Order: sequence, then C-alpha cells, then structure tokens
Amino acid sequence: MSNMTTPENGMTPDYSPQPLYPHNRVKRHLTELFRLAVPVVIARIGMLIMSVVDTIVVGNYDSAGLAYLNVAHAPFISLLVTGVGLLTGIMIMTSHAVGRRNYLAAGHVWRACLPYAALLGIGLGTISWHMDWLFVLTEQPADIALHAAALGRILALGLPAALIYTACSFFMEGLQRPLPGMVMMLLANVVNLFLDYSLVNGAFGMPELGASGAAWTSTIIRWLMALSMLAYVLMLKNHALYGLRDGFSGWWRNSREARSVGYASGASQGMETMAFAAMQLFAGRLGVVAAASYGITMTILGLMFMFALGLASATSVRVGIAFGRRDRADMALAGWIGLITTMLVMFGLSLPVYFFPGWIANLFSKDAVVIAGTSGLLVLMPIIFPTDGGQNAAINALRGTGEKWAPTMLHMFSYIFVMIPAGYYLAFVQGLGVTGLFWGIAIASLVAVSGLAIRFKIVSARELPAYP
Repeated sequence: MSNMTTPENGMTPDYSPQPLYPHNRVKRHLTELFRLAVPVVIARIGMLIMSVVDTIVVGNYDSAGLAYLNVAHAPFISLLVTGVGLLTGIMIMTSHAVGRRNYLAAGHVWRACLPYAALLGIGLGTISWHMDWLFVLTEQPADIALHAAALGRILALGLPAALIYTACSFFMEGLQRPLPGMVMMLLANVVNLFLDYSLVNGAFGMPELGASGAAWTSTIIRWLMALSMLAYVLMLKNHALYGLRDGFSGWWRNSREARSVGYASGASQGMETMAFAAMQLFAGRLGVVAAASYGITMTILGLMFMFALGLASATSVRVGIAFGRRDRADMALAGWIGLITTMLVMFGLSLPVYFFPGWIANLFSKDAVVIAGTSGLLVLMPIIFPTDGGQNAAINALRGTGEKWAPTMLHMFSYIFVMIPAGYYLAFVQGLGVTGLFWGIAIASLVAVSGLAIRFKIVSARELPAYP
C-alpha cells in the first residue's frame, strides 16, 4: 500500500512506537521541537527584515512616501494575516495524516487546499484593491489617501501569491520539513534589498519609482516565492508517495475539514489584530511621545514574538502528529513541552531588554523623552514576553488536537473583553498613560495563557476518537 510506505531520504519521520523511558521522550520532543522551530523562526524574522528594509530605503528617499506606504500597509497586513490564519488547517491536517502514516492523505490536503488558497488570495486581494473608502472614513489627509490607495492596489496584486506560498509552506511544515521555506525567505531578502534600492532610487538602470518601487518589489518577490515553492512541492523526489500531481478535482469538498480549522484560526488572528489596533489608537490619543514609545516597544515585542511563533508552529506539528497516531500521552507531552519551552525561551529573551532598556531604546530614537518613556515600558517585558509567547504556543497545541472554536473564544475573551477594557481603564481612568496599555496587554496575555493551558489539560486528558 503506497500510503503506508516509509518516505524517502529528505524527510525525518518520527512516527514509530515511542521510547519507554520518560527522559528519552522529553529529549526527543525537545530535539524535534527546535529542529522544526529554528527554520520557521528564521523565515518569520526574514519577513520582518523585509519590512524593515522597505522602511529604511523609502524613509531615506522620501518621508512623505514612507507615510503613504505605512498607511497602505495597515489594511493590507490585516487582510494578509487573516488569510494566513484561514490556511492554518493545512499544517494541522497534514500533520494528522503524517502521524497515522497516510502520506497520500497528507498530499490530498495540499491538493485540496491549494485552489482554496488561490481563491482566498483573489478575494482578499480584491478587497485590498478597493480600500479607498477606508482612508476616507478614517479621515486621512487627501494626499495620503490618494497615494496610499494607489500603493494598496500594487500590494493587492501580491496577495494571491502570498497565500499560495503560505499553503505550500504550511504543507512542508506539516511534513516536518520547514527548511525550504527558510532558504526561500533568506534568498528573498537578498533580492528584496537589491530591488528595493534599485526601484525606489532608480539605481542600476531601473526606473525611479519612490515608494511605488517598494510596493512593486514586495509584489514581485511574493510571486517569485509562490512560484518557487509551488515548483519545489511538485518536484519533490517522493512526490508520488503523496500523490502531489494527481490533480485538484473536488477540491472544495475535500478541503472542508482544513477550511473548518482555518475559519477558527483566521477569526482568532483577525480579532487579535483588531484588539491591538485599538490599543494603537489609545496610544495615539495619549500624544506623540506616548505613541512613539508604544510603537518602538511593540516593534521589539513583534520581533521577539517571531521566536514564539516558530516554537508554537513546531508545537502544533508535534501535537498533530501524535494526535494522528492516536497517542494521547505523547500528544500531551508534546503540548506541555512546547508551552513550557516557549515561555522559558521568551523569558530568557526578555532579560537583555529588562537590564538594558535605555541602550535598546536609544537604537530607535535620539529623543531623550521618547527614550525615557520606552525604557519605562521595556522593564515590563519579562512579564509580557513569556505570557504572550506562551498563549501562542498553547493555542497552537490546541489546534494540533483538532480543536477549533473553543481556543478562539478564549482568545477573543482575553484580547477583546480583557485587554481593551483593562488597557483603557489603566491608561485613562487610573492615569497610567501608555504604561497602563502594556499592563493591559500583560493581564490579557496572562488570562489567555492560563485559560488555554487549562483547556489543553482538559482536551489532552480525553480519550482520542478512532480513525474515521
């Protein structure tokens, strides 16, 4: 039976009966967790570096152009993040199939979901194309609204490509093969640096496009990455084992389960993005210094969160494989190791920020008042880093078990009904200012990680359902 065949070299399976001794099982999970997480972390950080390069290149060319690009990116990134969340089911369902050694079923997930990713990208791209109304509604100045809308249309052309790449990348991560995505992202950063500088400034014989050059660079690179990753998947040495070239007939019906998982994840990410957007607006109401300090601190938090994101993705795959194998004890162990490891790593990353806040703040601003404000916020990171990273690991562990809406509801409660009211109350009613906003984030993250961990304990104690 071809779907029970051992994969060829190039894949590192871990589906055999588990070691007898507990310390061996812990060591195995830790080894696999970091083997999967490190390439994902590098790839996610690579995405941030591309944005940083855009900011530096355009900012040095034209400050107005940078303002246009930042405004254009706001709705685009929200739509992209939502789309990525909607595709999370690909990674989960692939890991389940791999866990039960049904490799044809794993390939079937990818074949069913690739057209869905393309259709989703076209739909979200169409929404992004028509964002003029949002800029008018939010009362952006006329010149910003005009130029941001034009840049948004360029970025919209790359949304289908971004989600096609995500579908292929999630499939490879579900197979425990995240290295291709990492390599592709590193190469993309090299190309991005060259194209950004060339198209923004008109260097090396390229047209001088200003901020539009950065937008075109992003779109071009997204399509290069999508086509490259698509070709990589189709050209896998063991493609026949997964049936990767067997066509896409019946894809909507066959993608139902993966889409169902993705709906919950997309809703969760969308609500979290909306909640943090509200906190950004609160910071703006507190004044320029508060908004600047908030923005710098969130940039640092976002960068460090990429480490948690990589560990959380690896956790969902490890839990998903054990779930597919119907090994409840190993599933629970994979989840707890992922959660605890993520929180410890994030706490370790918070220590330099805690002990050297002024030095780190000075990297982002030369304004003494902004540096002082940012330094006061960075000392809270030993609380926020581990709890925020931990809630992401916990929700991914739950996704690995096939949980859909319960973690989404816990997420929504924590960030919509706890963080926003707590942040507002502490910042404005108690007069703590921007510090109150970050205490609101800390409280919400603590509530989230606690609730999700309790939910995982309940789910991992249940008897697992038999194969359908």
